[in-house]
Amino acid sequence: MSPIDSWDDASGVVFTGAGTIWPVLFSIVAFALFVAFLAVMIRHEKHAYVAMLKHEPIEKGPAVEGEPRVY
Repeated sequence: MSPIDSWDDASGVVFTGAGTIWPVLFSIVAFALFVAFLAVMIRHEKHAYVAMLKHEPIEKGPAVEGEPRVY
């Protein structure tokens, strides 16, 4: 059974975000940040894989497990 039997005499306002731009704006920003994260991650992995094939350090600093030594 629904807690609301009818909309008659409904007092107060229930905020659902409908009618404003904020939910849409939030969704667009969240999606853009997710796509940007994926793009940066793919770019980094591509760079790291090429560096490993060339036996070059991926990033500055001491070698970590899984990276080839510099010859």
